[in-house]
Amino acid sequence: MSIKKFVTFIMIMMYLNISVSGIVMGQQGGDILIESNVTWTENNNLESNIKIINGGKLTISNSELIISTGLTINIESGGKLIIDNSTIISDNIPSNLVGYGYCDQYNRSTIIINEDLYNEEFEITIVAVEGTTFNGASAYINDEILEMSGEEFSYSFSDQNGKIEIGMHGYGCTNPITVSNIQILDEGVTKNYDAIELDHRNMRPFGIQNYEINIEGSLNSYNSSIIGGLIKSSGDIKLFDSYLDRSGPILLLSDNSSITISGNSNFTNSFDDHDIRATPESTINWEEGVFGSGGLTDKWERRIKGQYLEFDAVYVEYQILGLYGVNKYTNFSNSEGISYIDGGRERIIEIAWSQDNIWKENDIWAENAIINVIKYRTAWNPENSQIENYGTYGITLDKTESIKIFQNTPKIEWVNLESENNIKNASDSINMIAKIKNIGDAAAHIAITCYLNSTGEAAQTDSYPNTLINPNESGEILFNWRSIKSGNEQLNCKILTPTQLVNEDSFGGGSMTSSIINWESIADEDGLSYIMPTIIALIFGIFFSGYIIVNNIKNNNLEYDKD
Repeated sequence: MSIKKFVTFIMIMMYLNISVSGIVMGQQGGDILIESNVTWTENNNLESNIKIINGGKLTISNSELIISTGLTINIESGGKLIIDNSTIISDNIPSNLVGYGYCDQYNRSTIIINEDLYNEEFEITIVAVEGTTFNGASAYINDEILEMSGEEFSYSFSDQNGKIEIGMHGYGCTNPITVSNIQILDEGVTKNYDAIELDHRNMRPFGIQNYEINIEGSLNSYNSSIIGGLIKSSGDIKLFDSYLDRSGPILLLSDNSSITISGNSNFTNSFDDHDIRATPESTINWEEGVFGSGGLTDKWERRIKGQYLEFDAVYVEYQILGLYGVNKYTNFSNSEGISYIDGGRERIIEIAWSQDNIWKENDIWAENAIINVIKYRTAWNPENSQIENYGTYGITLDKTESIKIFQNTPKIEWVNLESENNIKNASDSINMIAKIKNIGDAAAHIAITCYLNSTGEAAQTDSYPNTLINPNESGEILFNWRSIKSGNEQLNCKILTPTQLVNEDSFGGGSMTSSIINWESIADEDGLSYIMPTIIALIFGIFFSGYIIVNNIKNNNLEYDKD
């Protein structure tokens, strides 16, 4: 084969490979299905969802992909999306702005205009987002404080030098102000700008991202842009020299999620006050040289949702110190021994501050909260006893969903139940000894109740014999057992556990059966003492009746003889 033919053959094979790459897409319910290695190298308007399944890989290279509103790119586990020197962009990018609701000069919402682009005199008109007004809002221009109202606010400038800053805040300071567009009238010509086109500070996009990228597999972006999309991941993301505009915050949904941002990557205009929102244990590698949206938008937040404390008892009162934005949080355990922190709502446990945040003490704030048990009382440590509250102070609030509070509680176990001096035969009554140990780390004042092992009937003992057992010690309960029945019998005794416990055996307890005691026939002898007088009376009656009968016969015989 000549070199020319060989080159021609190679080119044909390369062409066929590209063609096959385009064919290994299937249709599934109107979706574009990526099942193997597929490369797109031309600009495209996407009008169908994309599903990249296990083993599928879609590479978007040197092109622009415009995504229609409402579409989704789903990257399933084992699937991969590579964006190489390309742009993925929404066909309807949000362009309105909203403030954060601060009044002070450094943090209030600000629109910035470069005066050098206009003549000495010009007029600016700021337009509110449709459905909102500037009623009650204030504008700060140079040294003036101006009232704003209605749907538009206008101001005329003259002889300005350098850039112009227009600070704003909504009614009552805390209400954020919204801006739709800005009109600049200069020498009879009006220029219209979307709010997001002008320089701004302490403002973020107002609206929603119009397409989604859902990642269970992986997404790699190299020297590319992702604009106007909502990115949610329980898989892996790698961004190198990539630009994300109006695509933050990226949501890491799983503790198995990971994101690595490197090179000259940067975020702009995230929709919240952070560029990444992560779960407690997800992995974030934010390398040097990467920039976030800045201002009041921090690099990332970690959040936890549905976290709760678990106690062995109901209505345990506790406090948590060190939660974000809450000096002291107090609550009680419910009827199941559960207490959700802040009602189980999502809360912040870590913040990586913005690079230009002026009040940060460290680059990263991490929750360092402690739990203090305030009131933990049961029947084993009632308030009128000398036993302290169960639970303790200074328990670390970690990142797990459920935190079991078991510190400083008792744990009761049986050792033995036997008769005093190991007596095996008894009459009337006998002394019993219940031996019990406490392997917990808090004292308990316990009581027992006993039954006949053969019938389950209540045994005749002292009323609820009890004792105090200190932690890591054993104790004895001495009590009396009485019986009026003869024969062999065992005593079964049960530790009475507090009714405040969610589970009866949370603090231990249980029951113990004694060895067999042979009760002698005391009960039969006692019965004979009652029967004997009756028998004697009966015998006496029989003799007396016989005496009467014999006398009557004799008298009758005498009279007969006389006759």
